[in-house]
Amino acid sequence: MARTIKVDEDLYRDLGRYGNRDESWNDVLARVLAHIDEEAALEDRDNRETTHNSQETEAEDSALSQLPDGTVVRHRYQRGEYSGETVEATVQGGRLSVEGDTQETRSPTGAARIADKKLRDDDARGEGYNGWTWWEYETEDGDWEPITVLAEG
Repeated sequence: MARTIKVDEDLYRDLGRYGNRDESWNDVLARVLAHIDEEAALEDRDNRETTHNSQETEAEDSALSQLPDGTVVRHRYQRGEYSGETVEATVQGGRLSVEGDTQETRSPTGAARIADKKLRDDDARGEGYNGWTWWEYETEDGDWEPITVLAEG
């Protein structure tokens, strides 16, 4: 079953300018979202006071805060051309920082997107990342666990 988003009439008309008659609304929205300034949109989101964002941010921050600053997390590619390659990020203040990125900290998903683009360049898909399952950290036993287990605990 497809999900429905209700928009007001003015927004509906504005969005219609970006589509063609033979395209679905999903195609139109994907095009508009692909061309927005992602950094500005994320900054705007982070600066808004909403109950949902505050609770989500606190949950994310508290989960990653279980790892000390300086902890290195990694993603190891398992398949395809990049099999065996690894990208890393560092925990800083309960968030992730990708080396060489101009932003100091990122959400796990944002960090995954940046790290993947850094390694795979044009081969990076640019969407569909779940940073909580993408990154893993080394436990005291030397095992590697997805960081999502921090949020579960």
